[in-house]
Amino acid sequence: MRRRRPSHGESVMKEGLRLAAGKLTAPFLITMVVLFGFYLGGDSFQGFGLAAMDSTRRVLKYVLGVAAFLSLAVLVQRIVQYVIFDGLVASATGSPVPKLLSQISGLVIFGIAVSACAGIVFEQDLTVLWAASGVAGLVLGMALRELLQDVFAGIALNIDRAIRIGEYIQIHRSGDAKISGQVLEISWRTTRVRDFMGDLVIFPNSKFSAFTITNFSQPEANSFRFVTLTLDARVPLARATRILQAAALEAMTGLAGPDTPVPWVEVKAIRLEGIEYAIFYKAEWRHLANAAPMILQTVLTHLAFAGLETATVLTEGASASDGTAARTRAAGPDGAGLVALLGATALFRGVGEAPLRLLARHAALRERPAGQVAIQAGEAGTSLHLVLEGLLSADAGRRSVRDPLPATLRPGDLFDPAILRGEAHGSTVRCRTPVLLCEFGSEALQALFGGNPDAMERVARNLVAASPNRAGEEEERVADTLRQMRQLFPATTARPNPNPNPVSSPVSTMGPAANAG
Repeated sequence: MRRRRPSHGESVMKEGLRLAAGKLTAPFLITMVVLFGFYLGGDSFQGFGLAAMDSTRRVLKYVLGVAAFLSLAVLVQRIVQYVIFDGLVASATGSPVPKLLSQISGLVIFGIAVSACAGIVFEQDLTVLWAASGVAGLVLGMALRELLQDVFAGIALNIDRAIRIGEYIQIHRSGDAKISGQVLEISWRTTRVRDFMGDLVIFPNSKFSAFTITNFSQPEANSFRFVTLTLDARVPLARATRILQAAALEAMTGLAGPDTPVPWVEVKAIRLEGIEYAIFYKAEWRHLANAAPMILQTVLTHLAFAGLETATVLTEGASASDGTAARTRAAGPDGAGLVALLGATALFRGVGEAPLRLLARHAALRERPAGQVAIQAGEAGTSLHLVLEGLLSADAGRRSVRDPLPATLRPGDLFDPAILRGEAHGSTVRCRTPVLLCEFGSEALQALFGGNPDAMERVARNLVAASPNRAGEEEERVADTLRQMRQLFPATTARPNPNPNPVSSPVSTMGPAANAG
């Protein structure tokens, strides 16, 4: 019978209990030994003289009494620290207890122990002691006024719980720059904050409590931010939104992980140079500091794949041909850009420009909404897809896939080569944002390979090179792949093409009619 492995929470709890037991064992044993000796001490010295016996009992009483109260104080302080604060309170609040509360509790416990020693062991009048300490406290209070202000401000900060250790805050200092960072510690005198440059900023508690503070970790850990970007007004709104949203999602996934909320895009303003878009995103504050530059960098990459640029002010010398070309690029991908994207993929690397132009003429554009499945694992491969705009995710589930797809498919990625081998898809690909795909079906691949054996061999070698997990020697695998591809795409007699140039506009052969489905 297999034993159940303890969960992570159980392991952490056992480790905490073991640590607490280790911290409590020593003071507990010392307390018991001292109390036992104190109990038996009166009868263990009967053989001495009366004077020696009286003095010994008096000294023994003082020593054992002080030791008993101090060891008991250590035991109580550790119970409060490790059982109550680190155990119960930390589990209930979900955050560590500030060090200041632990220090104050220890001061109170040892203060009571010292008072007990003075009143019980040494039989002193505590009223006189407290009166004397009151006068001394008044003198010290005048001398240490600022120090006491810091201490009581620290106590107020811990009681108010407006900020907690580990939270991200922004301090608004009058006449000075704002400071943003993470709270590391609230001690007797100071509050320590580590800013996003990695520097440690130390504030006196009295000054810190007087600042206006923005807490980015409350009431929830995630915060909203946005960046703006201006695109040419000729870029369709749907296309601009698709590109910007996919770029922002890719950037935030890299920063905050795959569970990051999906960003969204809104029109912020209409300006002379174009349309200003706002990209809204949401993440924990520790990711927000790097989010804006990362999003803008990724946006530039996605715009480059789409053949677009950020908007610029028109100059007096701009020609009409420039405007026509810009309108064509704004409407959608053109043939030349598609050929360049195909040539940059690992599958078609080394294939000549003429065969790729032939393949581009048979391409079809497919617009798919967010959440739609592009290909389903287990279904037969019927087409290749080139990502032009948007972002997709691939999931193989529990299947053992020999040629797994990347977890994230971005512009410029090609999937899935199962059609070239006559196999089923190994992964399910789903649209994370609205996407624009360029689809190459069996007819397009037949047009490429039917009259171009060199292109078929080049693609077969690239396919083998991209599949290192398959068994066999490279040349044998190339031969097997070529044999499969020749069966799927047999050689045909080339016919003259009335239109030897690749498509220059997506509207003619890859327009709305091709977007169906």
